[in-house]
Amino acid sequence: MVILGIVGAGLVVLAIIFVLIRLVFDLRFSAIQKEPDQSPLFRRKVNYLRKIEQAKHIRYLLLTCLAIGIALVLFVGAFLMLAEDHQKLNGQNTQLEDRLDQLEEEQKQLIASIPLKNYPEEGIGLDTYDWDKLAGEMKDSKLQKQMEAAITQETRQYFGSSDTTVSLAVPQTLSLQLKGQTDDDASKETVKKNLDAFAKEAEAIGEVRSIHVRMITAVGKEKQVIYNVNYSRENDTDGFNKKNVSEQNLKNDGGKG
Repeated sequence: MVILGIVGAGLVVLAIIFVLIRLVFDLRFSAIQKEPDQSPLFRRKVNYLRKIEQAKHIRYLLLTCLAIGIALVLFVGAFLMLAEDHQKLNGQNTQLEDRLDQLEEEQKQLIASIPLKNYPEEGIGLDTYDWDKLAGEMKDSKLQKQMEAAITQETRQYFGSSDTTVSLAVPQTLSLQLKGQTDDDASKETVKKNLDAFAKEAEAIGEVRSIHVRMITAVGKEKQVIYNVNYSRENDTDGFNKKNVSEQNLKNDGGKG
């Protein structure tokens, strides 16, 4: 396809060169004929040569048209090949998107089939992480990502989420976003109790002053926040208080806060 485009462009350039050469010849003959003090014999020779060159104009014009025609055919062929490749890629992308949707749905069904575990009384070891290295200006970004990934993995089985996201981007704030299918009230209540237990364990982490939680579920293709809560405290020795609690009931679209 690239070769066809290069060949087509070369033919167009060649046709332009032919035209320019013939124009130069014709302009040169016109300039010679306008020069004064020419003998009749010289004028006849110039006129004869110009007629010969003008006859060649037709042949060069035909060659130019042929070159442009071939170039157009090559350009059209390259465009059709490009359009075909584009169509194939679109088809492959559609298949991949369908496959990803299918895998995501299977993952959600698998997670929904696994019963939620109660948050362990001994916790999940939040106090074993190096929280002090995330405070201040000398924050270790690599360590932060490792901690986020580890906490995400540890809490997934207690929050019933197919996609748990833990973020420590805001200083002294731990943000959790839970995505999954929490359709029944029992599972929802278990997750809420586990979140309270998680906040209780986090009280031992002096570097954390606030925990923000959002629980999201899929309603068709739309995503909806069904539970939102903030745990906050003034001092690192205090316990967390629940604030700004909002809950969305998917069945009747009601809410409470």
